[in-house]
Amino acid sequence: MISCVVPAFPDDVDIGVVSHNGRQTLPRLFECLAAAGASDDRIRIYDVGSTDGTKEWLAETRPNLVVKRFDQNLGPDPGRNWALRDATRPYLLLLDADALIYPDAPARLRQALDPAARVGTVTPVTLSAPDVIQYAGGGLHFICEAINPFFGKALVERGTNPLDIGAAPAVALLIDVKVAHHIGLWDDRYFIGKEDGDFSFRLRMAGYRLVEDPKALVEHATRPRSTWLFRHQIRNRWHFLLKNYELRTLIVLLPALAIHETVQFGTLTARGHLGVWWQALKELASWLPTLGAERRVIQGIRTVRDRDLLEYGPLLIRSDIVGGGVGQSLKRAYDAWLGAYWSVARHLLS
Repeated sequence: MISCVVPAFPDDVDIGVVSHNGRQTLPRLFECLAAAGASDDRIRIYDVGSTDGTKEWLAETRPNLVVKRFDQNLGPDPGRNWALRDATRPYLLLLDADALIYPDAPARLRQALDPAARVGTVTPVTLSAPDVIQYAGGGLHFICEAINPFFGKALVERGTNPLDIGAAPAVALLIDVKVAHHIGLWDDRYFIGKEDGDFSFRLRMAGYRLVEDPKALVEHATRPRSTWLFRHQIRNRWHFLLKNYELRTLIVLLPALAIHETVQFGTLTARGHLGVWWQALKELASWLPTLGAERRVIQGIRTVRDRDLLEYGPLLIRSDIVGGGVGQSLKRAYDAWLGAYWSVARHLLS
């Protein structure tokens, strides 16, 4: 007979839930946490400018729950940082409001988070539906885009062994609080887009491990994001590059970065989004005065070189941007060119 006993919720883990307009998903999240054995006294909600009645609903239905609120929607990162600063236990289970975590996942994540082995953060496999992968085995492409090799595949294809990975989504993470402070927390200017990759990169750059446990699972319903996200992605990607990459890396990758930006500019222009690109560029320029100081701080915690952090894989691009058969063929050719470029460039990095 197979045991269905859920392991006890770890004693040394706090829970921080970051929510924007989460009124519809929070009830299910609370059910998931209760099934995992988490009591309300270790849960804090960080509401980011919700306008859907979340504040009133929480006050009525869970009056003993600690709820902290931003009046404006500043993106999730200020809430994530607030949760890390508030944590009284050594580890924080950081969740989005729509992260439906499986009952045994917190205990599995805690078992995998071994500070003595320099594990700084552990992530579950994220599912879009039971047994269908949304995020797993992630990495950071050398042109600063996400690699998600198991997207849309069956869970069984991931295997059952924990792995060190290059990047993880911020849907659900178990974080060593001291490590998060050491690497500078989340960059709360990013609003959304590249913020989880930035956190993952700095974690690994500082010599900590990012581990994925495929037996720990979370479901995360998603919907296609509108074009408002493009501005944040473009701005944040260039800031990520300029802030985090070594100077030698930027020089070696400059031709590929220039071509990628040209391709991106042309694609967005063809799809009617030229204004978004210019707006992102203007916002990036406003961040440049502090870039030198940021680089000095970040490079000061570096123990791992870029050549050991960056990788190559097929780009994951929205189908409405790529287009039909011709677009798909061009993307495959572009992926092949990037792969050939990386096969040479990686040997030139320090």
